[in-house]
Amino acid sequence: MTKNKPTMREQLLTDHAYKVVRIISLCELLLVLILPLFKLMDLSVGVLGFHWLTLGDLFTTFFQRQHILFIISMLLGELLALIICVILFFYIIWASGNMVFGK
Repeated sequence: MTKNKPTMREQLLTDHAYKVVRIISLCELLLVLILPLFKLMDLSVGVLGFHWLTLGDLFTTFFQRQHILFIISMLLGELLALIICVILFFYIIWASGNMVFGK
């Protein structure tokens, strides 16, 4: 019947799609790191939102490739992406000059 037809899991976790998401995530990370230096805080926070979505997808796919259940891999992926993006958000505020450290 359907011997050679790939399953839904195999179609979603293709190597090509995984590589494309990694390249997109890397480009967004470079934008997040560079834009605050030019005092473009609004634009860099917008890119950070897209980076959160991309990282969440990337980490979820990574955890699914390690044969972790979908719900657990989705929670772990989004949690890890949220932690990274919160750290990057504080970097954006610091690098754009909107945070002053005082005693």
